[in-house]
Amino acid sequence: MNRLYLFLISIFLSSYALAYEVTENLQIHGFFTQSGVYTSDNNMYGNSEDSMTGDLREAGLNLFYTPLSNLSFSFQGLYRKAGKVDNDSVDVDYAFMDINLKNYASGHYGLRLGRIKNPIGLYNETRDVAFTTPSIILPQGIYFDRSRSFLLSSDGGQLYWEHLTENGNFNLKVSYGVTRNDNDELLKAIIPYPTSKFPLPEPQGELEPSGTIPSFLTQISYEQNGGEYIYALSFADAELKYNPKGNELYQKGHTKFDMYVLSAQYNGEKITLTGEYKYQENEFKDFGVLYPDVSPVSESWYIQAAYRLKYNWQLYGRYDESYSDKNDRNGSNTKRVGDPAHMAYSKSTMLGVRWDINTSMMIRAEYHNIDGTSWLTSADNPDRSHTERYWDLFALQFSIRF
Repeated sequence: MNRLYLFLISIFLSSYALAYEVTENLQIHGFFTQSGVYTSDNNMYGNSEDSMTGDLREAGLNLFYTPLSNLSFSFQGLYRKAGKVDNDSVDVDYAFMDINLKNYASGHYGLRLGRIKNPIGLYNETRDVAFTTPSIILPQGIYFDRSRSFLLSSDGGQLYWEHLTENGNFNLKVSYGVTRNDNDELLKAIIPYPTSKFPLPEPQGELEPSGTIPSFLTQISYEQNGGEYIYALSFADAELKYNPKGNELYQKGHTKFDMYVLSAQYNGEKITLTGEYKYQENEFKDFGVLYPDVSPVSESWYIQAAYRLKYNWQLYGRYDESYSDKNDRNGSNTKRVGDPAHMAYSKSTMLGVRWDINTSMMIRAEYHNIDGTSWLTSADNPDRSHTERYWDLFALQFSIRF
C-alpha cells in the first residue's frame, strides 16, 4: 500500500469533522471507493486473471461556493487508479462557474463555463461517485472505462434550462467545448494495433481533440412524479485527429463520432427498472493505406432491475450487449483480418447485492458472466488476440462519502 493511498484514507477518515466547519455559502464533500476485481480469464483493472486485484479505487473532493444568489462555483479534484489505464492519476474532474440567468414562475435557465461533465445517459455526469451508480461496473457498451476520459467532460460552456409543468419536469442541457483524451487507450481502440497474429506497425503519434472543431453535446430529459419516471435523449458529436510522428506509415487521420443514447427509468417503492440504448455512427478516414476509410455503426443496450429487500439492502441484475459494428455482430470481419471474432462484441449477465451500512458507507458485490472481449483494455491486455471469449468477473466494493 503506497503512501498516497494511506494519505487518501487519512483524509477521508477525518472528513466528517471537516464537513461541520464549512460556512453557509461553502459546502465541501468527498468520497473514497475501493474495489477488488477477480476474473477467471483476461485482465480487468490490473492483473485480475485468476487473482484478486485491488487496482480499482477512486477518491474525490468537491467544493460548492455560492457568493451570490445567482452565481455559484463548483470544483472537484479526482484521484483514480484503474489498472494500467489510470495509474494513480490526479485530475480536475470538473471546475465551472454557474450563472443563473433568470428565474420565472415555472423554472429557470442559466449558463455554466469551465470544465463541465458531459450529459450522456443517466450516469455519465456522476459515474465516479459510487453511491449514484447502479453497479460497481457500469454497462460498458455505453459507459466505456476503456475510453472514459474522452467523453467524461469538456472544456467550454453549457446552457441549461429547467421547466416545471403539472405533468412533469423538462430539463435541457446544451454543451459546446473541447473534449479530452488523457491516455493512449482510445488510440489503441481506433487504430489497429499489432498482435501476434496481425503484426501491423505500431502508431507512434497521438490523438488529440480537433481544437478548431469543438464537440457538441446535448440532452433533453423528462421526469414525472418527482423522478418516478425518467426519460432522456442524449446526443454527442465529437471529433479527433491523429498527429503522426516521424516517418511512420500512418497519416494525419480524422475520427468522428455521432452518438445517440435513449434512456428510460422507473423508480417504484421497491423496484427500479432501467434501460438504455446507444446508437453510434463512427467515421475513420485519411489514415493511409494501412487503414482504409471505414464507417462502422456501433450499437449497445442494457436492461437492469433492482429490488429493495429493505431500506438499506438491494438486489440487482442486468443483461447487456455491445457491438463494435452492428452489421458484424458475430465478429466475422474482425476474424478475417486475423483477430479473434470475440474482440468485436460483448454480452454480459450480471447479478449483485448492495448494503448501505448507513448514509455514508456502502458495500457492494457482483458477479458477471461474459461472452466477448470488446470491453477489455489494451493496457491490461497488451496482446488482445490472446484473450478468452468466455470469462467470469467477480467484484467487491467499499465506498464512503461525506
